[in-house]
Amino acid sequence: MKAVALALVLSAAAGAAEPERRPDQVHQVGRLRVFYALSGRHAVDPADHNGNGLSDQVEDIAIQTLAAQELWIDVLGFPDPFASERYREAVFLDVHLLHRDKLGANGIAYDEVQRYRKPGDPEGTGSLRFSVATSVKAPANLTPAHEMFHLIQNGATFFKNRWFTEGTARWSEAGLGAGAVSRGLKAVAWPPATPLQLDTMAYETAGLYWEPLLLRIDTKQRLPPLPASLRERRYSRGEPVLRDLELAGWPFVRDLLTELGRCDDLAFAERGLTQWSEDEQKSPANTIHIENAVRSVAARHGLATPPPADR
Repeated sequence: MKAVALALVLSAAAGAAEPERRPDQVHQVGRLRVFYALSGRHAVDPADHNGNGLSDQVEDIAIQTLAAQELWIDVLGFPDPFASERYREAVFLDVHLLHRDKLGANGIAYDEVQRYRKPGDPEGTGSLRFSVATSVKAPANLTPAHEMFHLIQNGATFFKNRWFTEGTARWSEAGLGAGAVSRGLKAVAWPPATPLQLDTMAYETAGLYWEPLLLRIDTKQRLPPLPASLRERRYSRGEPVLRDLELAGWPFVRDLLTELGRCDDLAFAERGLTQWSEDEQKSPANTIHIENAVRSVAARHGLATPPPADR
């Protein structure tokens, strides 16, 4: 009995020590690779409505990611992270599908080139990466597009203050989603009547800071003419990928990202930095530079804004 009990204990210990299975399947379209699992904790939904042998969930996440990439970069002219100095070594855009408990969120974008040593990759192959929770179904959730926009931000500027990154990424969801802005907001007074404590904020700045500004600047609130292939693109079950052709302020945000690429050079020199550490990328000292960039770009787009309040 003691020998049996000991064997059971040893077996249980070996099982507990067994490494977690990671996604071992890949769906590749050009330089986009979606890594996923068919079993275990990180398993995707196996439903295959169109019968093409690929999980609808995996297929739809790839469809949304590629549509977002085409919309922002190819059509609207936003900075291409693959063409940036920061990411020029990257070869692939890798999306990893993981259980939400592992991620702690619906999605996470990584701001450094990742090197995974995937089978078949040449030594040193670099990738841009974001991860998406396996609870996300793209036709009803814009997380892949949101994370793609973070990669565009990261390629354009080192500033990662959440009031800027999350606020504009939340706005960007309207690019594929419904409405001219992410919350269906109507134009309100700009600037805000009460100064916002921006450095304590994140997603909420979409509706409180960015979208009121963009609605003031952009009276058309429309996307330009799109290629039919993008305009009519569908998910695996036939739902449209682009919900409408409305979007407020995209020329301003595009120009702002370019301006911030210049402003972060100024901040780097002013603070005598030798590298952009994570703390420096998120430092409140960046806020004045971001606000000055907003004022400068807004003036170019015909809207005068007052100087930022003292902080």
